[in-house]
Amino acid sequence: MHDVIVVGARCAGAATALLLARQGHKVLIIDQDRFPSDMRLSTHLVWHAGADLLQKWGLLDAVRASLCPTLTEFSLDLGELVLKGTPPNAQVGAAFAPKRIVLDQILLDAAVAAGAELREGVLFDDVLRDGERVVGITAKNSDGSVMTEQARWVVGADGRHSRVARSVGSTAYHEFPKEAGSLNTFAYFSGVPLKGVEFISRPQRMAYAWGTNDDQVLSGIILPGTSPRVARQDTEAHFFAAMEAMSPDLAARLRAGKREEDWISTGVSTFCRHPVGPGWSLVGDAGLTVDPITAAGITNALRDADLLAELLHQGLSGQGDLEETVAAYAPRRDAVSVPLHLFSQDMARLAPPTDEVIQLFTSLAHNQAQADRYFGVFGQTVSPTDFFSPENLQKIANSEQSAAVSA
Repeated sequence: MHDVIVVGARCAGAATALLLARQGHKVLIIDQDRFPSDMRLSTHLVWHAGADLLQKWGLLDAVRASLCPTLTEFSLDLGELVLKGTPPNAQVGAAFAPKRIVLDQILLDAAVAAGAELREGVLFDDVLRDGERVVGITAKNSDGSVMTEQARWVVGADGRHSRVARSVGSTAYHEFPKEAGSLNTFAYFSGVPLKGVEFISRPQRMAYAWGTNDDQVLSGIILPGTSPRVARQDTEAHFFAAMEAMSPDLAARLRAGKREEDWISTGVSTFCRHPVGPGWSLVGDAGLTVDPITAAGITNALRDADLLAELLHQGLSGQGDLEETVAAYAPRRDAVSVPLHLFSQDMARLAPPTDEVIQLFTSLAHNQAQADRYFGVFGQTVSPTDFFSPENLQKIANSEQSAAVSA
């Protein structure tokens, strides 16, 4: 019998398996794909909180060795002003945007090196139960044969369309259809010089660009989810027309470069799922899918894997009742993730800024410490709840008034 079966071998599942295997637990990982395997439907960004975890796990040097750029400069072009800053409260003090074929493999290799068993080309079918409790899985091998494995715990790390979540009957909350979110169109480019991580924000649209592996840049535009879809053959013209309207400078740099792969255009429905029950839990997008506008998904996955593995280790090693110990995963995850999820969803509306929002950004332009904290909301080193609290917003307003008096 296994201690834990992890369904899904990408960043959330591989990280969970790695941390458990390093603590001596018998872990089986299954995935329907074979690795190395890319996943282009990703913004790749590992924010500061995620980079700190990779450093803690001893894996950040491998990310650097992949020639993934170290991202330390961040700007937000709002038209009338440009905010620059760096998220505070971070040990590494940088973000990274490795391609998923790089990051997922680094995590998976580390998990296998720690003793986890990997079975590829295996499609999860259903959970096994003893009464109400999950005690294992059934799955299909690539040759069509059925595999049955038992475990003390099953972790679903199989993405937003999680088959594990369906099998255990996990229900969703804080749900939003893709029309209520953002529509993201992006591609890889080479030969494009950047000024750090660049965000451009205008009413009803955004643009972004940052460096990734292979001396390439990931750049995209974001529109409201209700925007009409563009025919594939018109995507490039549509992209550059929108980019030109937001930032002629970035548009010119992208035009001078070379697009390396096909365009991807996508919008996603978002949700939280109840992430834990008798004998099972969900991690990564299987348990929480956030709108891509904040590029939070990978950092969320790494943080949730760290938390879940800690609680599972405590329960599996007899430091507390297994069910009761792991039950703490839900409130502890939601305390961090739900505010960010709701902030991302509100941001994804791309609504024209109110007078209050304009005043906030004007004030931030004259308050570097608070501008850094604003970027920290994205870097996941500052909670949206803390930054947007009435007390902090008043503090920002007071500092602007004090600066005006001093001037």
